[in-house]
Amino acid sequence: MVDSIDLVPEITDEDIEWVAGLMGLDDIDEPRRAFLMSRSTHDVAACPGSGKTTLIVAKLAILARKWRHRTKGICVLSHTNVAREEIQHRLGSTVVGQRLLGYPHFIDTIHGFVNRFLALPWLNSNGYPSPTIDDAVATAHRRGTLTVQEYEVVDSYLRKKFSSFERLRICGRDLSFDLGGKPFPSGPNAPSFKFAKRAVETSARAGYFCYDEMFVWSRALIDDFPDLPTWLIHRFPLVILDEMQDTSDLQGALLHAVFPRDRQDVVIQRVGDPNQAIFDGPDLEAGQQDPFPDAAPERCLGIPSSRRFGPRIAALASPFAVTPVGTEGLHGVGPKSARDIAADCRHAIFVFPDNNTSGVLDAYGKHVLTAFDDTLLERGVVTAVGAVHQDAPDTPPGHAHHPKTVPHYWSGYTADIARKEPQPRSLVQYIRAAQAAVRDSGELAPGVEKIASGLTRLAGFIGDAGHLKRKPRSHRAVVEALRLAPATLAAYRALIATYLIDWTPLTEETWGAMRDPLSMIVGALCIDVVAIGKGANFLAWPGDDPSLASEPADSPDAAGANIFRVADGDRHIDIHLGSIHSVKGQSHLATMVLSTYWHAHSFKQMLPWLLGTKINQNGAKIHDTKRLQQTYVAMTRPTHLICLAIPRSVFGAANSYEEHAAILAGRGWLVGDVVDGVAVWRG
Repeated sequence: MVDSIDLVPEITDEDIEWVAGLMGLDDIDEPRRAFLMSRSTHDVAACPGSGKTTLIVAKLAILARKWRHRTKGICVLSHTNVAREEIQHRLGSTVVGQRLLGYPHFIDTIHGFVNRFLALPWLNSNGYPSPTIDDAVATAHRRGTLTVQEYEVVDSYLRKKFSSFERLRICGRDLSFDLGGKPFPSGPNAPSFKFAKRAVETSARAGYFCYDEMFVWSRALIDDFPDLPTWLIHRFPLVILDEMQDTSDLQGALLHAVFPRDRQDVVIQRVGDPNQAIFDGPDLEAGQQDPFPDAAPERCLGIPSSRRFGPRIAALASPFAVTPVGTEGLHGVGPKSARDIAADCRHAIFVFPDNNTSGVLDAYGKHVLTAFDDTLLERGVVTAVGAVHQDAPDTPPGHAHHPKTVPHYWSGYTADIARKEPQPRSLVQYIRAAQAAVRDSGELAPGVEKIASGLTRLAGFIGDAGHLKRKPRSHRAVVEALRLAPATLAAYRALIATYLIDWTPLTEETWGAMRDPLSMIVGALCIDVVAIGKGANFLAWPGDDPSLASEPADSPDAAGANIFRVADGDRHIDIHLGSIHSVKGQSHLATMVLSTYWHAHSFKQMLPWLLGTKINQNGAKIHDTKRLQQTYVAMTRPTHLICLAIPRSVFGAANSYEEHAAILAGRGWLVGDVVDGVAVWRG
């Protein structure tokens, strides 16, 4: 067996100086240098704003420059393609960047690796057709295999059991199924079970699967070929796993089966932050079979200093870290533009009446306008985020749980296009998201990719579009699929020009005129069996979308979806609203954390940490760990200004409020009451 240290090139001080010059990196301190030079299996706990993705790319650049193996490569996996995008952004024009993005290296998502090297080979060798992998498309196909009456039998039964048809998942290679990890509640002879079984099996044989079902076929391949891990390790002697804290038990177990961390012929370096372990779904838990970080201190490195923000934000956020950061807490050594902070830039708590959130965003926006000049505002993003962001119309003002969610602060908010990896429910929302991407980045490419993704998804609803899913870029896949149909390709390019170049208003009337060209485009994208009617809901104008009730954007300069504009005199600021999960990994100029409700009002539970009577996980009750992680993630986004929006009832009676306000002021907070969209500061 070849020892991995003989396969991974040594990194020297000269190499680090070279990459620092290439990428324009600042002074690289000892913890960061230790990560760059490491050639052994270990975990890296990196605090928010530590630049871990940049460090990973820097390490990859050095390794690519010194890599001598023609058939062995580096495997870099994460939940998103941030590392690949960072390579393209920083190293795209360099020789080392081009090397990293091609064979023998593999830099992609965990799902991308699982599909390419494990699931698809097993499906192809066992007679399944080219698969379409999409939760919504697979669910729609399963529903389409049943009559209306049969579907109602299954769905109504599951809803009575507090579940739904959408949660059906294949859990075994024999096409056995469950409800996302929970057993199907009826016996095998019940009509609901029989109908669900037929729906799952028929769709599977047609090649329609949900994302996590690909892990079933991956496990099947490993079971059938026990030597597979050895083959993959021979191909990838160095594996880097980014954002490891967000890896679920299902993902972690599979990754450990393929790349065991106790083998000497492979280096496994896991990078993440256990304090930022927040997840999408209520049933998704962190990996427990191979916990991160490793309990052995000799197999761990720590990077406790953040270059995103300075010591004031670090001091405010540090108590919310579930696991203490370093030996002295979170350390803020940024931001680069600290000299631009105005003297009156004060971290603030906005206290609002329990039944009236209407002035919160206005007060926050005016505070931001007061704190920063226009030069700094043009360079930064201002956000307001909450832990809960799905619409909750059954919780109006006056309800004990109000405000429960982000839309309770502004009714124009749409959750489906605010996710970190949006999965809009309609093609209209894809186009809205595309316009937002162009507006935010100032570049056309991300918007084009979003529209192409929407068309690819629509094609999956109406026919066989599995071939499109295998391409790394949706736009390229669409262009290649239409290359022999010049008229249809022209229609596709015209669609892009209409909404991203000409910026034609997206209204219900103009959308109706797009149905025929859209049907022609998606029909040409399918290989077999086109049934436009199956995509009717996805193609229809979404009449219940609150973001479409506002005036349509007629230029890239207009405020876009999920953006609340605050004007003060002749100045204005755009506040980007979203969930906490959607902004993880981002840096903002200013961030407001909105109080929301999940089993309790978030800041009512977090008040002891705000006041300093509790720290880290000490004294945390059930559900508090998740709240701490969410609050920590949100409070470590901004470079300059952190604000909180808290209902008045959180502070109790008048005398308690006075005491709490005094304590908060002593801890560095400016406390104010929201009155008619303006903060009236206390003290």
